[in-house]
Amino acid sequence: MSTSLDDAIAAFNRGEYFDAAELFERSVAAIDPELKDLAGALNRIAAAMHLRFERGGRQATINLLSQAMLTLDDMKPAKGGIDTERLFDEIYAFTEEVRAVPRDERSGLKHRARIFLERRRAPKINRAK
Repeated sequence: MSTSLDDAIAAFNRGEYFDAAELFERSVAAIDPELKDLAGALNRIAAAMHLRFERGGRQATINLLSQAMLTLDDMKPAKGGIDTERLFDEIYAFTEEVRAVPRDERSGLKHRARIFLERRRAPKINRAK
């Protein structure tokens, strides 16, 4: 795995989703062609998490995560040293949690509390064992 991809994963796992998305996007040009789809899926996940936590996005988050899951599903159980099966499962659970949020809930104390809890349960990118 390339250093730039490692840096992007580290940023993602720290919760720096905007930076991670940019690093994943940049890493696509420098990585093995076999890993480009993986980097693209990770980029979509990072962008979705940024949209959710920084802008309160709901449907765009669901759409990006669903697209990433389609790609990850073909890469189970692992790809490029990443436990894609676990990531898929965590993304699926997170997506279902976001889907359960009422469409009109975008502000207020209840929304801020929900975002706080979602951030605590946010998926992580783990190495394959």
